[in-house]
Amino acid sequence: MATWFMLVALAGCGAGVVGTGSGTDDDGGADIRYTPGAVCKAPFAEVGLVCESAGRDPSSGTTPVQWSDANKTNEGAAVLATLEGNRIALQVPCSEMVFLGQWGSLEDGTLAFVGRYVSPQAPASRPAITVLLPAPNEPDAVGWLQVLDGSGSELFGPWLVRRVGGEVQFGECR
Repeated sequence: MATWFMLVALAGCGAGVVGTGSGTDDDGGADIRYTPGAVCKAPFAEVGLVCESAGRDPSSGTTPVQWSDANKTNEGAAVLATLEGNRIALQVPCSEMVFLGQWGSLEDGTLAFVGRYVSPQAPASRPAITVLLPAPNEPDAVGWLQVLDGSGSELFGPWLVRRVGGEVQFGECR
């Protein structure tokens, strides 16, 4: 429950939460240097996003989409990612973790969502990145979604995610 309230609090912070890349706020940009970018130019945009619509500038990002590891009937999910514009909100209820981030390019050229996460182990929020790795042998998948800390160490995931529509039911925690 506390994690949900933290997600709401972070969401209310607007652009300062995940940063503008200027490093002027404690938004993760000071800890993880990156250049904000247009997620609609990402390698997975065609299968994972909805970028093209009449009169819409692709640099403004995707219209709302969801990714999850749920089954074909949207049940049993461990993770749910909601993308809108160039931002992602990631929920992992069984780990009591949420991540909010903005798409961009790290200094080494890696493309990722850069932002902050909260969990019982990091209640004050910590900088992190969420990467999407290809899954060439999974035709229905967007890819493997994984949350890493600033040094590249695994924090959460990976999860094989696909685009989902409608309500997603989370699985039981084990």
